[in-house]
Amino acid sequence: MSDASAQRTPGPMEDPHWRRNARALAAGNLLVNVGWTGAFAFLPLIVQSVGVKRDLELWVGAMMFGYFAVSCVFTPVWGVLADYYGRKSMVLRAGFGMGAGFALLSVASDPRAFLFVLILTGLANGFVPASQALVATTTPRNQVGGALALTQAGASTGTLFGPLVGAALIGVLPNMSLLFSFTAAAMFAAGVLSMALVREDHVKPAHALRLELRADVRRLWIVPELKLLYYLQVLFAFTVFGAAAVVSMYTMQLLGDRTSFAGFGVESWVAITAMGFTLFGIVMLPFWGRALDRYPPERVLGVLLAGTCITSLLAPLVRNPLELALARVLFALFVSGLLPVVIRMIRDRSPQGMEARTLSYGTAIQQIGSATAPLVAGVLAPYVGLEGFFWLASALLVLGWILWLRRKAG
Repeated sequence: MSDASAQRTPGPMEDPHWRRNARALAAGNLLVNVGWTGAFAFLPLIVQSVGVKRDLELWVGAMMFGYFAVSCVFTPVWGVLADYYGRKSMVLRAGFGMGAGFALLSVASDPRAFLFVLILTGLANGFVPASQALVATTTPRNQVGGALALTQAGASTGTLFGPLVGAALIGVLPNMSLLFSFTAAAMFAAGVLSMALVREDHVKPAHALRLELRADVRRLWIVPELKLLYYLQVLFAFTVFGAAAVVSMYTMQLLGDRTSFAGFGVESWVAITAMGFTLFGIVMLPFWGRALDRYPPERVLGVLLAGTCITSLLAPLVRNPLELALARVLFALFVSGLLPVVIRMIRDRSPQGMEARTLSYGTAIQQIGSATAPLVAGVLAPYVGLEGFFWLASALLVLGWILWLRRKAG
């Protein structure tokens, strides 16, 4: 840890309800991600079902870019409001707001209407980051690693079962877009759970509410290592959240004109790949959480970056859906621990009184990775195939690793 972060004034008094909050928000994250991945794992197929027959990669890329770009713009505002009104208010805003948006999306039958509603729903995006910010700022420092790992495990468990639930629902729903009605129900349930169980002893600041985004950026710009940590947060989103739709399209590309591989159709392989990635991520999360509580986070981050870079090189080399599923499993062993470590380090370096805002700026920048990944894949696909996206992702990860090593050497 840098001298500046070590000497930082201690944060606000930890919330006495932090254990129950971590458990409740882990359950909420599970619900949110079951709903999210239950539909978004099959987004390319859903987009086809609402009338898109050509340039599927570009349509999916534009939809995801619009959703996350809107989220990116408004996330810093939510961070300021979180510091003023409390982090729980942002958890509820995300849960109920996304529930309403996805309920509307489930009845959109035209590609342009679908695109508009999805972008509008991006205003409410951010339940999981909001829950992590609440946990990170109210948990005792020596327990943050385990608490963040628990909330991330909840999110990952939801991601594990979402594609399985979505694949099962596809067989009984009259049309694929109705998967988003399930998403909406899961979001509302997470909002109700958080409203009932999460407690936060928030004291509103004495000063009036101020949106001073430029001043915030200037303060954060000079914080040692923060820019590099934000870059790593973008890389996580680019290779995990943003890549989810790309992996689905890559599965479709690997199958080509075949209707199945090894006896499984495209929907099954999409679910198998997503579930394998998430299952092994969940298995590793407690290990990385314990490591984060036991060892300096800088050391843990170095190990994670090395493993993530090496395993990321496998995806563009695969030849069939089975090899893709195995490559994503190996990648999950390391990338699953990246976000809790980065959040912990950002929290440690946040200026006094700006804890939620510092994390929210990271979340906003993270949306850039989620937004650009499918759009970049859509642009590259006609020229170098989707393999080009995975080569680019590996190059960006290697750059992050090099920058981290140079930072340590300096």
